[in-house]
Amino acid sequence: MDTTVTLYNKYLASLQFDIQGGCTSASQMTQTLLAFYQEVLYRISSAVSDQITADQLLTFTFENYS
Repeated sequence: MDTTVTLYNKYLASLQFDIQGGCTSASQMTQTLLAFYQEVLYRISSAVSDQITADQLLTFTFENYS
């Protein structure tokens, strides 16, 4: 399972790859990783406190996004 830190690092690595490749906008992969990261942060916030869904999202990104 990913953590919020490892998921954020995956996002940064994907963004760096986009920039180095000369992309003028974020790739679909980068946008997806950012969306997962934002959703996990939302789920673990004190307003929502949904750790189960956050863990499911982190497991999904661990298994499907290297």
